[in-house]
Amino acid sequence: MTRNRQFLIQLESFSHETAIAAQYLYAEMAVQHAASKSEKLLSRLNDTPRFWQVHMAATQTAAYVTLGRIFDTNSKYNIDALLNSFEQDLQLFSSEALEKRKSEGSLARPDWLDEYLDRAHYPNSGDIARLRAHVLRHREFYDRAVKPVRHKYLAHRERHEQAEVQELYGRGKVKKMWKTVTFLLALHEALSQQYINGRKPVLKPLRYSVKTMYEKTDDRTGPHETIVKETRRLMERLRGDA
Repeated sequence: MTRNRQFLIQLESFSHETAIAAQYLYAEMAVQHAASKSEKLLSRLNDTPRFWQVHMAATQTAAYVTLGRIFDTNSKYNIDALLNSFEQDLQLFSSEALEKRKSEGSLARPDWLDEYLDRAHYPNSGDIARLRAHVLRHREFYDRAVKPVRHKYLAHRERHEQAEVQELYGRGKVKKMWKTVTFLLALHEALSQQYINGRKPVLKPLRYSVKTMYEKTDDRTGPHETIVKETRRLMERLRGDA
């Protein structure tokens, strides 16, 4: 497999995993937020309590398992493997390689291409180190708050007593989980833009608050934002608003 192909496969896998982690996490949290805002909705959800308990458990478990695939280094496809493939052949992001990508499908060399290539960013070791530092901060959260739940309770029932399980889940705040998931989405976007458009891989902050996304309707299309909007529509129908 060529290095070019290796990076693209890693990037595609990362895109899939980060999107579904966001959807699982935010689907659960959007239902909880909706129920907390409406006694009428909460009453209707309580008409079928087992279904919603299963929904909460399934989405929560899936989110933890997916984050494990992203951060665990035993997998062939994980966040470290992605950055390794990015670093191993920076020639993939050279001016010549970018020129070839931007010229594909053109019968003649575009007039704007020289200026575009002059303005483009070509990644270096400093970019790699900066991205790895970001990953390390979120890996620390994963190792402390997510991995123990995944390994000791969800995948292997090493903890059974309610107090022990609560202690595992209590090692991390929900807000930090949101920030880790949106960081993963931002990292994918940064690497994609570097490859496609030669833009410096800067991590742009994304909205992470369920409350903000739920209460403000707009045209943003991130996977976490889309699932919150769809959950809101469902909750409105269950409540009888639509």
